[in-house]
Amino acid sequence: MSLSFLENLPNWALFILFPFFSLTVLALLSVLFRLVSKKLGFHDFDSDILDTATQNAMSGAYVVLGFVLVMVMSTTNEIDANMAKETSQIERLDRLLILEGSAASQTARQTLHAYTQSIIDDDWRKLSLGTRYSETRGFSNKLFDNLKAIEPKDSLHNALWIDIIKTNEELNQYRSLRMLSSKSRLPSLFWQVNYLTLLGVIAIAALRLLNPTGIRVTALVIQLIMISLLFATVMILDLPYIGQERSSPEAFEFAVQLMRSR
Repeated sequence: MSLSFLENLPNWALFILFPFFSLTVLALLSVLFRLVSKKLGFHDFDSDILDTATQNAMSGAYVVLGFVLVMVMSTTNEIDANMAKETSQIERLDRLLILEGSAASQTARQTLHAYTQSIIDDDWRKLSLGTRYSETRGFSNKLFDNLKAIEPKDSLHNALWIDIIKTNEELNQYRSLRMLSSKSRLPSLFWQVNYLTLLGVIAIAALRLLNPTGIRVTALVIQLIMISLLFATVMILDLPYIGQERSSPEAFEFAVQLMRSR
């Protein structure tokens, strides 16, 4: 099952699929180990060793997935913070152009509004598809050309023009960060290793069920479900522009409304 297929599933499907997969594999391995237990000597096992192995495997899985979940959430928070800074620069540039007041500044304002609207209409759709370049880049280039056309009349307007150019450069930097964040994800190697780790945890749990009791089965099933849900949560939060928990362009929508009200 490919990662791209899993990434596009709704949250509820992942929260069902991962536990179902884990419990299905546990049931199959339990049956398999029972069938070959006598031939391989599994019927004569040290329960203390298996208990220790089960505890270590479960604890290790919790620690790793918990640590990765914190990292993924930190990345998501950083992306949201950079978007807030980007919209702040858009609003600042709009105010500076109003203060500059020339016809060239008004033209630049119109391009800035079109640029921001394009982020909402075009950029976000392209980012969800993993595409870094869109029509918004054209508006960014046009905005720069409009800003170059501004001719300061005096020292005050010259100071404003310098601030305008500086703000536009900072705006482009935050846009570049947003484009780079669209590729922000855990490497495939992480998922491959963790799939194998999960399989190992399930295999140890299946060995423990060679001598099943009601409490033992219940405890192992609950632990596997919890690990599977944590696994699914990491996958849901891993890609900031895909799925139900993706980042929203709401900050840019608010910026557009604010600029149009001026």
